[in-house]
Amino acid sequence: MKSNRRRIIFAILFILSVGNFSRIQGNDNIRAIQFLSIFVMGMLFGLLVKEIVDSIRNRQQ
Repeated sequence: MKSNRRRIIFAILFILSVGNFSRIQGNDNIRAIQFLSIFVMGMLFGLLVKEIVDSIRNRQQ
C-alpha cells in the first residue's frame, strides 16, 4: 500500500512540474530556472518509472 501511495505522489508531482514548465515563456537562451525545471521533471519521471517497474517485478514473483 505504501508503494501505491508513493506512485501517486510521484505522478502528481510530475504533472505539476510539467504544468509549471509549460508556463515559462520560451526564449532562445536557457535560464537557470528552466534548467532546474527540466532536471526536476527528469528526476520525477525516473522515480515514477522505477516505482512502476518495481511493482511489475513484484507481481511476477
